[in-house]
Amino acid sequence: MLQRLLQQGSDLPAFIKALIESQGVVVAGTEAAAFLIEPNNNGDGAQPQGGPPDFKLRAIAHVRPDESAPEVRQKALEAFAEIVRPCVAQGKDGVIEVDGSRKDTVDPQFCLVTLLRSEGNIVGVSAVIARAANMARAQQRLASMELVAGYFEMFTMRRTIEQAKSIASTHQNVLQLATSVATAEGFDSAAMNLCNELASRTGATRVAIGWVEGFPPKVKLRAMSHTEKFDKKQELAVLIVAAMEECLDQEDLVHYDAGPEAAPGDKVTRAAAELSRRQGGMSVLSLPLRRAGEIVGIILMEFNAQRKLPPSAETSLAVAVELLGPQLYDRYQNDRWWITKTGISIRETAKMAIGPKHMLPKICIILGVVGVAFITFFRPMYKVVAPFSFVATERSIKSAPFEGFVSDKVFVEPGDEVKAGQPLMELKTDELKLKYSQALANARSRAMAANKARDEKKQAEAMQALAEAEGYQAEADLYKKQIEDAVIRSPIDGIVFSGDWKDKRHSPVKKGDELFKIGKKDGFWLELTVAERDIQDVKVGATGYLATTSLPNERMPFKVTQIVPLPNAKNNENTFAVRGMPDKLDPKWREGLGGEARVEVEKRSLLWQWTHRFVDWVRLKTWIF
Repeated sequence: MLQRLLQQGSDLPAFIKALIESQGVVVAGTEAAAFLIEPNNNGDGAQPQGGPPDFKLRAIAHVRPDESAPEVRQKALEAFAEIVRPCVAQGKDGVIEVDGSRKDTVDPQFCLVTLLRSEGNIVGVSAVIARAANMARAQQRLASMELVAGYFEMFTMRRTIEQAKSIASTHQNVLQLATSVATAEGFDSAAMNLCNELASRTGATRVAIGWVEGFPPKVKLRAMSHTEKFDKKQELAVLIVAAMEECLDQEDLVHYDAGPEAAPGDKVTRAAAELSRRQGGMSVLSLPLRRAGEIVGIILMEFNAQRKLPPSAETSLAVAVELLGPQLYDRYQNDRWWITKTGISIRETAKMAIGPKHMLPKICIILGVVGVAFITFFRPMYKVVAPFSFVATERSIKSAPFEGFVSDKVFVEPGDEVKAGQPLMELKTDELKLKYSQALANARSRAMAANKARDEKKQAEAMQALAEAEGYQAEADLYKKQIEDAVIRSPIDGIVFSGDWKDKRHSPVKKGDELFKIGKKDGFWLELTVAERDIQDVKVGATGYLATTSLPNERMPFKVTQIVPLPNAKNNENTFAVRGMPDKLDPKWREGLGGEARVEVEKRSLLWQWTHRFVDWVRLKTWIF
C-alpha cells in the first residue's frame, strides 16, 4: 500500500486518491473524500498559524464503493465539505460523529478528518467515514490515518526536489548554450555553435537560425546545424525561412506534430506542415528570439516523428532562447563594418526621435531644445527699469518775507488755479503798522527839529536832526515795504502745488520758510531715479515708456534729455537722477505723480537679460574678467 503511494510520481490528483484509499483501508472506512484549500475570492489568501480565515474547499478526490449517480456523489461531497470545514477553520485534525443512532449490534459512524500540510501550511484535507464502537476507538483510528497523511508532506518535498532538479538542469543547459555563443568569434560562428549545441542536447535532426532584417522585416537564414555552407535559394532553405516567417508573423512559439494522433492547435502551421511533409513527417518547432520585447531572430528545430517533446521541454527551450536572444543580438551588432554601425546608429536614433514610443519625454525634450534656442537667439529690447516722478518745467516758490504770523486771510489751497499777481494769503501786519506809524512820526518830528535849528542858525543841531529824520524815514519805508509784502501774491499763472494754510491760521513763520509752491499746469518733465548698476546703459537721447501708478494701463513715450552726474546716496545705494521729456502731456498729470519708467537700451538675448546681474555679481566678487 505504501509502495503504491510512493510510485505515484508528481501527479497530485492520483496521489491524493491513492492517499485516501490507503487511509480508508487502514481505518476500514466506507467512503472517503479529499479537498484542496484555496483562498476565497473575497479574501487575501493569508493563512495564519491555525486555519485560513477565509477559504473555500475544492474537491480533488472521492472514493465511494457503490455505483451512485452523479447527483448523489455531489451531495455526498457537499456533506463532506460541511463536516471538514470546522476542522480546517480551527487548524486541527478531528473526529466527528455523523450518525449516532444505532442498534445494539451496529456501531455508530464517525468522520475522521486529517489536515494535509506542506512546509507547515495547511493546503488540503482528507476525510474518511468509518464505524467504531465509541469515540475512543475512533480517535485510535484517526491516529492511524495521521500516519498515512504524513506521506503527503513527503510527496510535496519530492515534487519540490524534482522541480529544483529540472530548474537546475535548465540553467545548466542555458549556461552551456550561452558559453557556446560567447566563445565563438563573430555572429555566424556563434549562430553555428548554438545550432550544433541545440541539436546535440535535444536530439533534433536539424536546427536553423534565421535573423530578422530589413523593413518590412524579413527572415534571413544565417546558420544550420552541421552545415558549413548552404544555398539560401534551395528548396529546403526556402521552406525553412517560410516556417520561420510564420512564427515571426504570430510572434509566438509554433509547434507542428505530424501524424493522425497530433491534436490541432490554435496556431497557423501551413508552412511548418509543408516543411514536415517535404522532410518525411518531421515535427517542427519554431521559437522566437527576443530582445527588449522585439523579435530579432527565429530558431527552428526539426525532430523525428518518433520523438515527442513534452510541454516542459518546450517551455525550457523557450526560456533558453529568450535568454540567448540579447546575447546573439549583441554579437550581430558588433560583427559589422564601422560604417554600417554608424549608419544603423543614425537610423535607430532617428527612429527613436520620430517614432511613436515615449512621446511625452520626446515632446518635453523638443520643447526644452526649442526653449533653450529661444532664450539664446531671440533678442528682444533690453530696458532699464526705474521709478520716476513728474516735475513742473516752470515753477515758483513763495517764501515768508519776514518773521511773523499767518493772518485769517488765506485765499487759496493746493490744487487751486491762480493768476499772476493774485493774492494767496496775508501775514499779520498790526505790529508792523504800529511800528510804521511810530517811525513816520519820529521822522516828521526830527524834520521839524532840523528846520527849527536851521532857523536858529544852529547848523550842527540841524544836520544831526536831519540825519535822524532820514533814519526814521528809512525805517518807516522798511515797515511800509513789509506791510506791502505781507500780501503773498502768485508770481505766475499756474496751480498751487503745496501750501495748505487754512488750517494753520495764526501759526508763526520764519523768514525764508516756504509758503506756496506754484507751477505751470501744462508743462512737466520726469525725473528718473536710476540705480548705479544700470546708469551706464542709459544714454542721452534714449527713448522709453512710462506708466503712472494711478494709470498703470496707459503707456506714454518719453525721451531722455539729461543725466545728472552727481550720485545720491539712498538706502545704502547710489542712484543717479535722469531727466526726460514726455512726447505729449496728459491733463491728468500733476507734479509729484510717480510711477515706473522703462528706458530702451538695445536688443539683447533673453539669456543675457536673465543672467547678466548674477554674472556681474560673480565677476565683482571673484574678479573674473
